[in-house]
Amino acid sequence: MTNEQMHYTPENLFNEVSARAQEQGVTEQAAWDDLVEQTIEQHRQVGEMHTDDPTEDLGAHVKGRWADYKATLV
Repeated sequence: MTNEQMHYTPENLFNEVSARAQEQGVTEQAAWDDLVEQTIEQHRQVGEMHTDDPTEDLGAHVKGRWADYKATLV
């Protein structure tokens, strides 16, 4: 499956993780990284992502946007 075919793009996964992080009060990068992994795993469990989907790159991209999320914490 190619990235264009994935239901979850880096941007919409970032938005989802950001919203969850805000709700949970995430203020540390380790917690952000864990939340990214948890979110991807939850989508796998309900069949929205599959184990053969290229989620490693997707996860790395969203984890790399920690600074973008942190900038929203005011």
